[in-house]
Amino acid sequence: MKKVLSIVIAIVLDILTLIIGLMATFINLFSGNFLGAGIAFIVMLVLLVVFPVIGGIIAKDRPVRINEKNTINVEGFEEKHLSIKEIKRIASKYQYGFYLGKTARSIINQANLAEKKINEAREAVNSRFEPSSITWDRYMGVVNAAADTAVDNLDMMARRISVLDEKEYSTLTNPIKHITKRESINSGRLEFYNENRQCIDKGIQDNEEMFNRLDTLAIELRKSAENSAKTDAVIEDIEEITGQIKYYK
Repeated sequence: MKKVLSIVIAIVLDILTLIIGLMATFINLFSGNFLGAGIAFIVMLVLLVVFPVIGGIIAKDRPVRINEKNTINVEGFEEKHLSIKEIKRIASKYQYGFYLGKTARSIINQANLAEKKINEAREAVNSRFEPSSITWDRYMGVVNAAADTAVDNLDMMARRISVLDEKEYSTLTNPIKHITKRESINSGRLEFYNENRQCIDKGIQDNEEMFNRLDTLAIELRKSAENSAKTDAVIEDIEEITGQIKYYK
């Protein structure tokens, strides 16, 4: 929107400048004021160049980067686990981008949901079973495993989006920019971006399924104690999803 608006304003200002400049030039010429006509013509030419330049500066894409001191360290990738706060901080750097904004906002929304859904499921288990009982251990263990998997998935999404760049992705997906900049499309780089986005999208989808199952578990546990078969089925479903996510990640 900002790009379109800046271009439209630049065009309108150029048209007005051209009309007013030509009128001033001809009026001065007809009145015999050749110096005034020359000045009016030069001013018109300068403004015709200045307005598009200013519009281009305003419309120019700016790369979104994480501050150097907060850059993710590639070494020990599996050792450092990002907190929910760090995950949201990384994703927030991209949330207003045209190409990566929707993905970033989905990550932030899921990070906000994660704690809520997990806590609700844990509360439901605590309210239904006696703490440290065999059944409590089993249900709470599954919920905790689901929690670890969901947060681990969010960790993966944050790490993947942190290596992407809004400006570069814009250039790679816009053939016109390649023509105007005389650049050839780097298919390998575009594939890298697409693969990372696909992994993030898959992670978002997996977590949505996980949260839906946790919601179902919390609802079933709050019903009468006679529905143990259904709650057992939900638990098995969560275990299956958790295993699949860990296997394919």
